[in-house]
Amino acid sequence: MRQICYVILICFCVFSSCEEEKKPVAQGSLKPKKTQVIAPYSNPVAPKNVLNKKQPSKIIPQVLPSPDPDPDPPFPFPFPDPPGYIPDPMDPAPPVSFPKTIRDSIVSFPYAAASYGNHPDELFKFIDYKIANSTEWSYLKELGVEGKIYLRLLIDTKGKVREVTFLKFTDSQLEILKSGLKNAFISMTNWMPAKDEHGQSVVSEFTFPFRIQFE
Repeated sequence: MRQICYVILICFCVFSSCEEEKKPVAQGSLKPKKTQVIAPYSNPVAPKNVLNKKQPSKIIPQVLPSPDPDPDPPFPFPFPDPPGYIPDPMDPAPPVSFPKTIRDSIVSFPYAAASYGNHPDELFKFIDYKIANSTEWSYLKELGVEGKIYLRLLIDTKGKVREVTFLKFTDSQLEILKSGLKNAFISMTNWMPAKDEHGQSVVSEFTFPFRIQFE
């Protein structure tokens, strides 16, 4: 009797399961299963087909060093200078400043002033000799123009008159003597140049007045 009950219970369960499968499923009641999309190579564990695939190997060119015939060449002595190198002088000499013109060598107050001849009157005798018989002298004598002319002579170390500067004319009529006086002084010789305290000849200036006077 117990066995019959077990058989009936089993048949009832099988029948009820079949009825549930035949029930229609309402539209929209089924929910689609979520599928997980795995991006390629996103999984830390790569697929076997990817692991087994051989990657192309990169060829790295190798540059072999050129053979050095002489790894330690002997250095010449003394060592050569690099190109474009300008060596400093070993013993630099002080710069020598030369005067640009003769006026840069003028000594304003020499130890001994320049002189002409053995007596101061020799200078005025020379001037009288050069201009006394000139046309300009005769013209001034005829007009009776007298006065003083202030001059400055530049005398070099050899006693030569290099420049003549007219400083003042007490009468403007006396300026007609400029040309004759300048030529006379430039042609002068036998000047004794000025001296410094060591007795050396120096360039100097000699300033003096000259009077034009008729007897």
